[in-house]
Amino acid sequence: MKYVVIILVSLLTEHSHAQDLISVANTFLNDKNYLEAKAAIDEAFESDQADENPRAWYTKARIYHEILKSTDQALKEIKSDQKAFVTEVVDAYQNTKRLTDPTNNLHILANNQIEILWADYVNAGITKFQSSKFIEASEFFEVSQIAKPADSTGYLYAALSLQNSGKYQRAIDNYMALRDISRLTKNAYNGLIICQQLLNLPDAQQLDVVEEALFEYPNHLPYILQEIRILIRLKRFDAAESVLKTSIQRNPNNAQLVLRQADLYDRVFKDAYLNGEPERSEQYFEMASRSYERYLNSFPEDFTANYNYSVMINEQANRVYVRVNLMSKEEYEMRGKETEQLGHDWTRRALPYMEKAQQAKPEDENVIKALKVYYERLEMTEKLNQLNGGN
Repeated sequence: MKYVVIILVSLLTEHSHAQDLISVANTFLNDKNYLEAKAAIDEAFESDQADENPRAWYTKARIYHEILKSTDQALKEIKSDQKAFVTEVVDAYQNTKRLTDPTNNLHILANNQIEILWADYVNAGITKFQSSKFIEASEFFEVSQIAKPADSTGYLYAALSLQNSGKYQRAIDNYMALRDISRLTKNAYNGLIICQQLLNLPDAQQLDVVEEALFEYPNHLPYILQEIRILIRLKRFDAAESVLKTSIQRNPNNAQLVLRQADLYDRVFKDAYLNGEPERSEQYFEMASRSYERYLNSFPEDFTANYNYSVMINEQANRVYVRVNLMSKEEYEMRGKETEQLGHDWTRRALPYMEKAQQAKPEDENVIKALKVYYERLEMTEKLNQLNGGN
C-alpha cells in the first residue's frame, strides 16, 4: 500500500507541475515575454500529461504563433527554419482541435487562428507578387500550404510565382500538388504545359499532361493543337492525323487546324519518301497541297504557310534534279533536258509562294537563300541581281 501511495503522489505531483507550467507560460505570454513563455511550455511538454491536454496544446500554439509574428531580433534564430516552425504552430492548433469537441471554445479558437495564420501568409504572398518579387511571394504561398494543405490557393499562387521567376520544376511540383486536391482549371493546365515545354521535358511526359488536360476540357483547341504538335514530334503521324480529322469534323472552319493538317501531311510526304514509299509520298503531297491552298485562300499573306508550301513544292523539284544528276551521259543526252524541265516546272510553282513569304519578311535569310536558288535555276538574272544588290 505504501508503494501505491508513493506512485499516486508522484503522478499527482507531475500532473500538478505540468499544470503550473502551463499557467506560468500563459502569464509570460500575456506579458509578451515570449522566450520565457516558450521555455515554460516546452518544459511542460516534457511530461506525457501535456500530450493529452488541449489547454497545453493551445498555449503552445499561441506562444509559438506570437513568436512567429514578432519582429524582435532576439527571436529570429528560434524561427530560422520558418516552414518547420510554422509546422509546429499548426500541429499545436490541430492537436487542440483533436482533443476537443467542435463546440468547445478552444476548438473554435484554434480553428480561427489557423485561418488567420493562413490568411496572413496568403496576403503577404499577394503583396510580394504584385511587386514582382516572385521568389519571396512563392515562399509565403508555400508556407500557407502548411496551414491549410487542402486549400488550392497556396498551391496555385505558389506555382504562378515560381513560373514567373523561372523556377519551372518547382512550379510543376506545385501544379501537381494542386491536381491532387482539386480539378485543375484551364489556366493551371496552361501553366503546367508551359513549364514542361520550357524545361524541355520528354515529349511522352508532356503528352501525358496534354491528354489529361484534354480529358478535362475535350474541345479546348489549344490543347488539341498541342497534342498534335507532340504526336508529330514523336513521329506518331497516324495518331496525329486521326486527332486532326476528328477535330476538323467538329470545327470545319478553323484555320489553325487546317494549317496544322497541311503541316502534318507535308511531313508525311517527306517521311514516306525517305522510307521508300513513293506512292504514299505523292498521295500526301496532294493532300498537303489542298490544305495549304485552303488555308492560303483565307490568309494569303501568312508567312509560315507560304514559306512551308514553297519548300514542300521545291522538294519535288529537288527529287527531279537528283534524278538528273544521277543520269549517265547517254541518259542525259536522251532525256536529261526534258527531265530537267520538269524540275524547273516545280520550281516555277514554288516561286510565287516564296516571293509572298519575302513580302511578309523581307530580311529573312532562309527566304533570301531559297529565292537565290530559284532564280538561278530559272535563269531569272534580273531578279537575282536585284536580290544580290539588296544584300
